[in-house]
Amino acid sequence: MLDGKRIYLRRFQVTDAPVLLKWGQNPRYHRLAGFEVFNNLQEAKKGAQQYANRKNSFALCLKENNQLIGLVELYERGLDEASLLKTKEIGFMLEQDFEGHGYMTEALQLVLHDAFEQMGQTEIWAGTFDTNFHSQELLERIGFKYVYTTDYAQISNLFSYKGKYYLLKKEEWLKMVSNTKS
Repeated sequence: MLDGKRIYLRRFQVTDAPVLLKWGQNPRYHRLAGFEVFNNLQEAKKGAQQYANRKNSFALCLKENNQLIGLVELYERGLDEASLLKTKEIGFMLEQDFEGHGYMTEALQLVLHDAFEQMGQTEIWAGTFDTNFHSQELLERIGFKYVYTTDYAQISNLFSYKGKYYLLKKEEWLKMVSNTKS
């Protein structure tokens, strides 16, 4: 568990399925974050179990009432011990009713601290749909730098979106952290 001032991050549980079902039936979360569509509680239970099985998948909860309001995950970018194991990609989603209160900023800072300080990561990537301006602004505000855009329609006719990719290197993170402490 990662503990913040107003929120905490814990492992997912199968009992989180009703919340995942609610998110999975909201087209906004699919459109902005690529969240999976869940049609019924059984599908959501399978999804909750998948999240629970992932090592770096976190349920974002409010301390005041333990309410699950979002998720944050670190994904592997590869299996090459020389380089790719030292980098991860971060993904996140927050319930619409809780946007604009700094909860995701706090959650991402907890995960980044853990990734850089405890897990030995050297860089963290983040991708957003090109139309997800709020996530892009959040990433830039916490130190990520825009690197490139990929037009997935150019790769396959199965896709019709563009992804913007951002990078945060450990040395930049450490500079930011030291500047906020002084």
